[in-house]
Amino acid sequence: MSYICMEVDMDIVKLLNYMENLRYDRKMTQDFYLDGIISQRQYYRYRSGESEVPFDVIVKFANKLEIPLLKLISTFQTETEKEKEIVSELYNLILDRRLSEASQLMKKHKKMMLLDEETQKFYYLAMILFKRYSNKISNEEMINQLKTEVGFDNIMKKEVLHDTEIYLLGMIMQYSDKDREIVFNKIELLRKKNKLLLGGNVLLNLQLYFWILKSLGRLNRYDELLEIADDAIDYSQKNYSYYSVEHFHYFKALAYFKKGMNTSFEEELLKTIFILVQRDEHKRNRFFDIIKKDTDVVCKDFVLKKIEREW
Repeated sequence: MSYICMEVDMDIVKLLNYMENLRYDRKMTQDFYLDGIISQRQYYRYRSGESEVPFDVIVKFANKLEIPLLKLISTFQTETEKEKEIVSELYNLILDRRLSEASQLMKKHKKMMLLDEETQKFYYLAMILFKRYSNKISNEEMINQLKTEVGFDNIMKKEVLHDTEIYLLGMIMQYSDKDREIVFNKIELLRKKNKLLLGGNVLLNLQLYFWILKSLGRLNRYDELLEIADDAIDYSQKNYSYYSVEHFHYFKALAYFKKGMNTSFEEELLKTIFILVQRDEHKRNRFFDIIKKDTDVVCKDFVLKKIEREW
């Protein structure tokens, strides 16, 4: 029994609240559920986290629910992972500006009760971005909310950053013109010192490359961008991940475009387009619009002319 206790100890309040939902779904009155175990007042203390929950209380509640304890814990862990996947899906929909689909997902999953602290931060971030992209808050309001969430002034003094802190700083770097250079310099310094605790998270490493490259472009530091973009592409290939790789090639293309190196620009743009062809239609068309806005190149015409010249 002690092994099970150790396994769920950190989430025992969430487990208790999960069991409360099961009680409701099983049409069991709370009076019956608590009878012979604890008082209602103590139950609220446990559920709010005011008092430590003895594991034998969990065992007694499982017996009341007539659900084997191991099955209950297994189901709880499965539901916890499902909520994490929902947050990930929601965040990706919002980043892709699929706000209608994101709204439907939020309506379907109104209660997110089992998230750990890190996933809660990503959920909160998704909500901020949704409000911004829906024009419910201004860019300045979004940045202020992000700064509050990350504890901006305090985090900028730290000599080591973990992945959630890096992610929130990356968002500030992306959207705040005023803070971009100082955040970039902080992250780049710690990256070179190997003081970014990413825990081997390939996607977060690639996202970090994205923010660094985008910031270098905005700061007109094109030579540095080209060097780091090659590192990002090499890292993607070594880890068999194509997350954001179209951006890495496109950032290179834009750097060459700004430097007036047309042949290299066309080579990288062609690589970007070939990768985008494999993406879904929404993402592909949105990216093509960005390319047209940035470079005045119509991707379809560009590829056709390229084929004509080669053939």
